[in-house]
Amino acid sequence: MTGANPFVLCVAIGAGVGDPAALREVAKASGIDWAGRSAPALLPGGAAGPVAVVALDPLRPEQNRRRAGAAVSFLRENGARNATLHLPDTAGFSGDPRTHQQALIEGALLAGHDFACWKSERRPSLDLHFAPAPDAALLRDARAVAGAASFARDLSATPANKMTPPDFVARMRDLAQDAGFAFTHFGRDALEQMGMGGFLGVSAGSAHDPALVRLDYRPEGLEGPPVVLVGKTVTFDSGGISLKKADGMEQMKADMGGGAAVAGAMQAIAALRPEMPVTALFAVVENMPGTGAMRPSDVLTTYSGKTVEVINTDAEGRLVLADALGYGAGLKPALMVDLATLTGATMGIFGPLGVSTFTNTPAALALLREADGIAGEKIWELPLWDEYLDFLRSPVADLRNFSTTGQMGSTPIAAKFLQQFVEGTPWLHLDLYNTCWHEAADALGPAGPTGSGARVLTQFLILLATSGAWTTFQTH
Repeated sequence: MTGANPFVLCVAIGAGVGDPAALREVAKASGIDWAGRSAPALLPGGAAGPVAVVALDPLRPEQNRRRAGAAVSFLRENGARNATLHLPDTAGFSGDPRTHQQALIEGALLAGHDFACWKSERRPSLDLHFAPAPDAALLRDARAVAGAASFARDLSATPANKMTPPDFVARMRDLAQDAGFAFTHFGRDALEQMGMGGFLGVSAGSAHDPALVRLDYRPEGLEGPPVVLVGKTVTFDSGGISLKKADGMEQMKADMGGGAAVAGAMQAIAALRPEMPVTALFAVVENMPGTGAMRPSDVLTTYSGKTVEVINTDAEGRLVLADALGYGAGLKPALMVDLATLTGATMGIFGPLGVSTFTNTPAALALLREADGIAGEKIWELPLWDEYLDFLRSPVADLRNFSTTGQMGSTPIAAKFLQQFVEGTPWLHLDLYNTCWHEAADALGPAGPTGSGARVLTQFLILLATSGAWTTFQTH
């Protein structure tokens, strides 16, 4: 009905300004058919000044996250430096009202974040306020989730000449120091002693040494196996000798998207301090075609002792993850979760939406789906059929790093490759390749790296800790 839809969000310019009831009346009196409109409109708010109004969807929290972001972005484009988000009563919305509230807050925070930028002139930052004051725990979680995604996005957006492997190591050292995490850095010498042939092979063509970075969070007095997070952190991926085409290669600064998502989640862990031990592992390398670069036909010996024939040097992520997963499995974790921008074939499966997800632990996947119902990143399970191993057989090594089918089926086949290094550990694998980059700005941020995976991972960790489920997982 024209002007009568009660499900609207009002965002006023200024700190703590505007009467919610009066602003809703402004929306109703505008004559706008809110039920048929998704874009925000700028309306006169009386004494409160201009107000951005956007219709909400009582059924879909993810739509509301984006519409809150659109309203905040709209005000930023109109020069606002302060804004007050008037949170509506979501008791009449479908599902848990708190999920809709959290989505609105997250959307506003994501759109209000000043993302990494190296322009000489930047738009003014935005100071966001919420009215009425949200539940403290809900606001804490929303800030942690949005902050994780924004941090991940900033890391991935940093130019490759300013985010080399040593630069990333330094950022994680700073995070550990600020958060009180234990920090361990395994450099080239240590990786050689540990037999991490995947790291050493992939990094051989780069001027920068590889690194395995470990962060440990241990709540005082809490015993038990940790949840281990593993992030593929290829700070730039040229493809190596199997060189990528020039068109779009600049996007490969975001090939560290998995590691960035894990870093974002660890920043959230620092803020939330859950009663759950967490270890993060970052497989940090640069893949370049230097004079010492690995070649197709090379055979690498991984941390686990398994050997891998290199068929395609652009299938490098699985090589460093093989080492990192093998090391993580040796920690005897309660659960291991890896995130990686692994296979371009994900774009052919889902387009730019949907996260290919694999597991050997159905209970962990069920909780991840619950987390995604709040986070809205659209995870979707794909199979780990044993027959996929037939496409990874090599005449000279235990495995080959690229399927005999080429790109066909390469997403689940790559996941099957990773599973060979998990050693029966409860495990989830999220392939973020297709969701790690946006060609154009959207309601939640500018074009470029998206911070994909950080929201759902952080929400998953929140549910793991609050439910105590992290102690209960078993594989098939």
